[in-house]
Amino acid sequence: MFAKTIARIEALVKGTLFDCRMCGQCVLSQTGLVCPMTCPKGLRNGPCGGTLHGECEVLPDRPCVWVKIHHRTVGDESLDRPNLLPSCDARLQNTSSYLNLLSGADKVGRTPLEYLNLGERRTSLPIQTQSKLEQRLKSGAFVKTCELRAPRGASVDKLDEQASHVRDHFDAVNATAYLNARPSLPSAVVAAKLAELGIDAVCQSTCRDHTKTSFIAELLSNQLNGVHNTLCLTGDSYQGIPKIKQVFDMDGAIMLYEGRHLREKGVIYFTGERVANAPRTFLGAAINPFTEPANVPIRRLKQKAAAGADFIQTQLVFDMQAFEDRFMSLVRQEKIHEDLFILAGIPVVTSKKALEVLPRIPGACVPQESMRRLSSASSCEAEGVQLARELVEQATKIPGLAGVHLMLFGPDHAVLPAVIEKLESTPIHQPATASFRAGKATETPTV
Repeated sequence: MFAKTIARIEALVKGTLFDCRMCGQCVLSQTGLVCPMTCPKGLRNGPCGGTLHGECEVLPDRPCVWVKIHHRTVGDESLDRPNLLPSCDARLQNTSSYLNLLSGADKVGRTPLEYLNLGERRTSLPIQTQSKLEQRLKSGAFVKTCELRAPRGASVDKLDEQASHVRDHFDAVNATAYLNARPSLPSAVVAAKLAELGIDAVCQSTCRDHTKTSFIAELLSNQLNGVHNTLCLTGDSYQGIPKIKQVFDMDGAIMLYEGRHLREKGVIYFTGERVANAPRTFLGAAINPFTEPANVPIRRLKQKAAAGADFIQTQLVFDMQAFEDRFMSLVRQEKIHEDLFILAGIPVVTSKKALEVLPRIPGACVPQESMRRLSSASSCEAEGVQLARELVEQATKIPGLAGVHLMLFGPDHAVLPAVIEKLESTPIHQPATASFRAGKATETPTV
């Protein structure tokens, strides 16, 4: 009874002052007195990739909670790497954080995680996984990746045709799923099918749809099915679809940490259990290079690198000069490209219907000039392919950029090879000093 009374008083006082959500493991002292649980996604680390102009993806009429935290704690100049806060311990929900602090019950939920010792200049370390994408990146090639959409029905017949268009042209292919919050075959299922077809597949895992348990299970399933790449995404919000509970048991950085801890130590971090033949997954993440202020995505990138990311696929880049000036220049200044392979997200817009969708994509920065160019063209497909080719050519000239990731906005994947047909494979990295042999990494320690 005493504990419940204290919790109710705390909820009233802290709710009035800080909009407290009673997680029971308060981190206000670490977040500039801004409660991170007021983020509509409940992210303990952020911001997510849907943040643009400092606005929240889910509630665009409100400022992003994590941008507010950034302003209050470090300001617009700092490029320091943030701490990695753990996910909430759900057992403490609606209990008093003061009592939990006194008893020590909240220690795990409020103490920043200790980053793994992953070494320096990781892009030049020996190959660590069975991923062909990692092998290509560490060989010095300027890589090309793209996406195939998961079918909405229980058939993969059309995947064979789609895969035939990209198999011999791209170094890896993402299996996208649950687009616009609508059910489809899971990414892991589609990625397994692509692997059967001889494609180095990238499974996309979203915190929106995963608990830690299901995520680790998916990594195990991927290894069983020959899928050696996983892109860890926070996931966009369900917009316009009612009665769907979003999970967000983790954010993207915590997902990376779980996957990398399992890879390096053979132990599931959140349970402490050892796993025989633990998955050694080549881990990717996403970043929005146009989040403001400009130091926010750089700090988030450093956090994801330290959490365990190997490669990054960016949000859509329509303005390659702005991408170079406000993002890649800072990446090189901070030498982040020596730890992460960064791939620029290239839009391939081939239909007027898809063009109408672009401005509504969370976090997408679409210049009016690009919209006018595509909307006024006699053939949206031809103009979209040409624009993408120009962006790819510009991307090859940006120091520190490891490749491009093509995102199709249209129905026909057959157009994708035309975007990269003139792409020169100019080495931008030193080749790896060792290779992955017999399914095991070289014995260079990474932890």
